[in-house]
Amino acid sequence: MAKSPQRGQDGCRGKSPYRKRTTPAGDKEQVEAHTLKSVARSMVGKVAWATGSIQKCERAARDAVTVLCYHRVLPDDQRRAYHDPDLVVTPETLRAHCRVLAERYCVVTLGSALAPDTTAFDRGKPVAVITFDDGYRDNILHAAPILREVGLVATFFVIAGLVDTERQPWYDLAGGALQALQRSGRSRTSPKEAVAHAKTLSPAERQEWLADLLRASGPIQPRNEDLIMTSAQLRDLVAAGHEVGSHSMTHPLLPQCTDEELEVELSASRELLGKLVGKSIDTFCYPNGDWDERVVAAARKSGYICATSLRPGLNRRGEIAPFDVKRWFIDQGRLASPSGKPSDELLRMKICGLVT
Repeated sequence: MAKSPQRGQDGCRGKSPYRKRTTPAGDKEQVEAHTLKSVARSMVGKVAWATGSIQKCERAARDAVTVLCYHRVLPDDQRRAYHDPDLVVTPETLRAHCRVLAERYCVVTLGSALAPDTTAFDRGKPVAVITFDDGYRDNILHAAPILREVGLVATFFVIAGLVDTERQPWYDLAGGALQALQRSGRSRTSPKEAVAHAKTLSPAERQEWLADLLRASGPIQPRNEDLIMTSAQLRDLVAAGHEVGSHSMTHPLLPQCTDEELEVELSASRELLGKLVGKSIDTFCYPNGDWDERVVAAARKSGYICATSLRPGLNRRGEIAPFDVKRWFIDQGRLASPSGKPSDELLRMKICGLVT
C-alpha cells in the first residue's frame, strides 16, 4: 500500500491544488476585473430593460415556476467574514429582491406551486418560489421579518438532525477551522476551495480531513445565528404561512450514502421534522444539489412529492420534473450594480431566464 502524503497543519495532504497565495498586485487585478465585469453586467441589464427584453421574457415565463435559492441572510460585515460569502445575502439585498418579487410575481411555497390543484397560475403573473437552504437561525432573525414586511411566503429546507442542537454543519466547521488557522498564520488555504475539494473525497476521507482540521485549529465557538433553527422557530415559520422542507438529516452527499443511510437521511428526517412542526413534510432539497436515480427512488419511497436541485432554469408547467426542480442560485455580488447596491434589472433578467 502506498504511503499517504503527510498532512500539514491545515489538514491538507501534501501540496494541495486548491491552496492559494495571492499578492497585493494580484488582489488589485482581481478587484479591477470584478469592477469591469460588474459595470458590463449593469450595462447589459439596463439595455435589456430599455429594449423591453426583460418584460417580454417575464411574460413568456407566465407558464413556469421560477425557484430562487438562498442560504444565509446576514449584515454586510458578517457576510464578508463568512468563509463562503457567495452563500450569503444582506437583509438589504433580500428586501430589494422581495420587493421586486412582490411586484412582478405570484409568490407561493414550493408545495403550493407544484400541487395538482394549484391556483397560482390563475393570477396573471409568473409564479415564483423563494427557498432557503440549511435552516440557519439567521433566517428567522433576518429573513422572516422581511418576508412578513413585504407579505411573502417561502420554503425553508432544514437539516433535521441539527435542529435544537448547538452543532454546526460539517462544512461550517471546516470553514471556521481554516479561518482560525489563517488568522494564526498557520494556513493560506482558501476555505471555500478547500470545502469544495473535500466534497470530492469519500465520506471516510472527508471525516478524517475534518478531524485533522479541528485538531489543528482547536474548538470553534459558533454564534447563535450560525446554528440551525430550533423546533419552536420552525413552528413559528409554519404558523406564519411558510413551508418547512427537509434538507436531509446530516447534509451528506447523498449519492455516496448506502441504502441504509439514505433511509435515515430521507425518511427519518421527514418523520422528525413532521413531528417537530406538526405538519406533513412533502418537499426535499438535495444537499449540495447532488442526486442520482437511486437517490430519487429513495425520495419517492420516503413520501416526498418533489425535490429541488441546483440545476438552473425555469420549470415549465406540464414539463416539470418533480424530483429535479430547477432553481436559480442567488449570488448577491453578481446581481449588484457597480456601486454594490442590488440591481432590479439583473435580478429580473436572471430569474425570468433571460440569462443564466
